[in-house]
Amino acid sequence: MTRKGRDTAAMPNTAWLRLFGLGAIIVLGIGFGFRQFAATSPQFPPVSDFMVEGYRIQVSLHPSPATALKPATFTVTLRDTAGRPVSGATGAATISMPQMLCGASPFTLTETEAGIYIGEGIPLMPGSSAADVTITAGDKSLRVRFPFAAVR
Repeated sequence: MTRKGRDTAAMPNTAWLRLFGLGAIIVLGIGFGFRQFAATSPQFPPVSDFMVEGYRIQVSLHPSPATALKPATFTVTLRDTAGRPVSGATGAATISMPQMLCGASPFTLTETEAGIYIGEGIPLMPGSSAADVTITAGDKSLRVRFPFAAVR
C-alpha cells in the first residue's frame, strides 16, 4: 500500500512517541522549576535604612531569615538629621504578607536605650513578608515598610 508515494507499512507511526517525549520534557521542566522555586527563599537584607521627614530609621531583623510561627527580634534605631539618637518615641509594628490575605501579627517596640527600640514579632507563614513599622516622635508619625523573608 502506498499513500502519496510512500510505503506506510515500512514507516512506523512515531507521532505518539514525539507527543510522549514532548509531554515528558514539559513535566520534567515544570517539576524542576517548582523544586528550584521551593528550595530558594526570597532574599532580603537583614538591615534596611530609611530617611523619613528628617529622621534616619534603621530596621534590622534577627535571625534573618525569620522562622514562621517563631518570634524574631526587630531592632529599630531612630536618629535625627545630625545623627543623634532620638529618645522618648513610641513604636509599634505589624507583620503581614502583602501579597496574601493570611492575617497580621502586631507587636510593640520598646526603647531599650537611647534611640533603640526592640520588639518581637511572629511571622505567620513562610515566604515574603513585611513589617510595617510606625514610630511616633514628638508630633510626627513616621512609617516605614521593612521587607523580609520567613522560612519553615
